[in-house]
Amino acid sequence: MTHLEEIANTMWVLLLTKEKIDNPFTSEYKFNEATEIYAQVTNLYRFDLGATVSVILLIPSVAVFMFNYYVTRKSFALISGAARPFIRPSKPLRKWGFTAYCIFISASIILVFTTVVMGSFVKVWPYDWSLTLKHYRFPSLGGYSAIWTSLWISILVGFFGASLTLIAGYIVEKKKPFGVQLLYLLSVMPAAIPGLVLGLGYILAFNRPYYIFYGTPWIIVICVVIANFTLGTLSSISNIKNIDPSIEEAATSLGATSISTFVRLVFPLAKVAFFQNFVYFFMRSMTTISAVIFLVSATVHLAAIEIIWLDNDGWMASADAMSTCVIGIVLLMLGLLRIVVGKKMEHGMVRATT
Repeated sequence: MTHLEEIANTMWVLLLTKEKIDNPFTSEYKFNEATEIYAQVTNLYRFDLGATVSVILLIPSVAVFMFNYYVTRKSFALISGAARPFIRPSKPLRKWGFTAYCIFISASIILVFTTVVMGSFVKVWPYDWSLTLKHYRFPSLGGYSAIWTSLWISILVGFFGASLTLIAGYIVEKKKPFGVQLLYLLSVMPAAIPGLVLGLGYILAFNRPYYIFYGTPWIIVICVVIANFTLGTLSSISNIKNIDPSIEEAATSLGATSISTFVRLVFPLAKVAFFQNFVYFFMRSMTTISAVIFLVSATVHLAAIEIIWLDNDGWMASADAMSTCVIGIVLLMLGLLRIVVGKKMEHGMVRATT
């Protein structure tokens, strides 16, 4: 990693802390640019000031994205396909140091999850450790319906997100139409747009009677897919690069169209990437707050937003309980992916050896 890449990554981390709204909401430090946008829109109904602060937050985000885009393209251009970097063996003391560092970071993350899960099963954390299930009787308006709504919306987001990013990756990497660089730039540009700015933009753009999907779960599906389009597209491009072009050339010579080649040839070979993108979009949809906090309505409740409301209303244990439900659903989906992808890879290896 070059010094320019280190600078770009550091700037990305700083901007991500500025655009997050969930952490300031649930901590004593409740002010940053994201919370200011939310306060201007929801408390003061000043959409103009909210849009102004959004532009202030958007300008450095786009600048850092373009800088990172330039650095990444330059670094890849300097590496040839025949390069074989030599990795010096680490000394035992250095290995133990790295191991201890990884254990510390992993233990810190596990401690957070453990605290949330335990807080949902005890009466008063951390004073009364008596076990109880009363916190799972959610006092919020959404309750279990918010979890169910988040589940089926996340399934739709996972399917449409994985499908669209796979198609976009195939077009960019294999078809290379006119203006492919512009198409690639538009595919990765959502990474430069903070989620709260994107959600506010959807309000200002689609708050009209003739947009029938406004105020429905479908606008949430569209917003979450667009907000996370970048990583899905890059993952699909990376996977499609591994497909030998001669396979498509043989299919074309046999009279196959582009659609039939994609459906019957490319998709089966990239099925593992499809399932990985599905789970990525699913997890992001279950846990996203910034991009959808402006898009929920009186009839559409999401579990991630309900967690924020429960914590703000003083129901911290109930917020822990709903967080535990979300964690359980995401872990279950990860387990299903491991089973499905494992079987696909094993089946592919068996076919390759016969």
